[in-house]
Amino acid sequence: MLIGSQSTSTIVDVFRIGLTEMIRATGLPEEAVFNTDGCEIYVKGKNLGNRIDTMRVMFDLRDNITPEVLEAAAANAKLGLRVKCEEGKCSLWVPPFEWRQLPLLAPLDGLIEKHSKRSMRSQTWSLKAVSYISNSFNINVLIEAMRARNASDMHLRAGNRPFIRVDNDLQPLSDMPIITSEDMYQFVLQLGGQQEINALETERETSFQYHAAGIGYLRCSGYVKNEALAVALRLIPEEPPPFEEINIPDVVKSVCHKHRGLFLVCGVTGSGKSTTLAAMIDYINQQRRLHIITIEDPVEYVYTDKKSIISQRQVGRDTHSFANALRGSLREDPDVILVGEMRDMETIRAGLSAAETGHLVFSTLHTTTSVDTINRMISYFPQNERDLIRQEIAYTLQGVVCQRLLRKIGGGRVPAVEILLGGRPIVRDAILDGDLDKLYGIIEVDSDMRSFDQYAVELYQKKIVTREEAISACSNEEGFQRIISGIKSSEGRRLLK
Repeated sequence: MLIGSQSTSTIVDVFRIGLTEMIRATGLPEEAVFNTDGCEIYVKGKNLGNRIDTMRVMFDLRDNITPEVLEAAAANAKLGLRVKCEEGKCSLWVPPFEWRQLPLLAPLDGLIEKHSKRSMRSQTWSLKAVSYISNSFNINVLIEAMRARNASDMHLRAGNRPFIRVDNDLQPLSDMPIITSEDMYQFVLQLGGQQEINALETERETSFQYHAAGIGYLRCSGYVKNEALAVALRLIPEEPPPFEEINIPDVVKSVCHKHRGLFLVCGVTGSGKSTTLAAMIDYINQQRRLHIITIEDPVEYVYTDKKSIISQRQVGRDTHSFANALRGSLREDPDVILVGEMRDMETIRAGLSAAETGHLVFSTLHTTTSVDTINRMISYFPQNERDLIRQEIAYTLQGVVCQRLLRKIGGGRVPAVEILLGGRPIVRDAILDGDLDKLYGIIEVDSDMRSFDQYAVELYQKKIVTREEAISACSNEEGFQRIISGIKSSEGRRLLK
């Protein structure tokens, strides 16, 4: 880590700003060293954020400065400094002090400026933590705390306490100490072993799975920030949830009985896409005798064979890419294929091809509405291919469910959904004609489909969510009021005629 000092910055300023930045970025060190040309500051303490137990400043002396002159100057500073001079260098030891006493060290700067070979002003300083305080963190204890608080996610980052996400709000585990860079190294080692440490050192990010027995699986996403490791953990139950628990309309369950086609679950990160797909896959597993292949990055929910057999493949571990695995899966006698994400043109092309050739394909996109989803898929392709892709989507699409999680009254979250069902001539024709805006009206008037506005109003009327929370899932407050009043949109009214 590097910092630059100004022409007015004292050596005390450099120490204060540098150590504060180091603690913020990498956690609380036990020993730290600050270096610039001709000067080194070494500090040590059990809690450097409050008290410095040892501080040594070593600098190059100006020519003709004798030890006696320096000792006299140190005594005159009245700081209790200990002085040692040898071979043109001077070392000053500062007595232990607390942060609130830093202003009293001002004479130290004057002494160094007067007697050092180079000025300490306007310099670049290198900061390095030699060692960190050991907090003896145990990742499994943190995971238990995560479950006890019904948290969906945990963020572990050097320089701060662990944070958890409960009902979509981040909150610190205030009873935990601040995490250091060394703690983060141990966390990643406990979660993924040396293999994931190596991956982070070379790739700077990685995704992997960890099984906390009796609690669940964790999707671990490691990355590097401010030259220190960090990891985001998503807690996933050991068993996929039953359909009845996820509060998704039964019309979505009916897709699980289809034999071919493409079904997409969409929404922003953390909107419950993986949970909905897991419930659908497990329902098929219980009801039908099929071969299900999942391609994920990383594997999230872990399934047990029931009536079906399930082959779970992880990108990076079991296959090189979604597209490669999709193409290969067609030779592996699948009935159902789950693709973790349609993230590029080749994956979308392979997914549509699988759906066209008689397979039921499930996947996700990071889109917010059904119309956005279809537009996004088409936009991945060159202009000269888009008519063909539009045709493939029109004839293979079984449906799109878009989700937004809302806070329930009394705690917890519930999905608000938009449902577009394919296989209907009116939906197919709208896609073929490129008249996608027409889908909004179709969704609103079809009894099996739902718009976000309609579904949010249903949740409000059932007293599951507050009025404000319901409005947040609607296109706008007027849309909420229109649905409450039973008024169809202009497109919906036209379709009803």
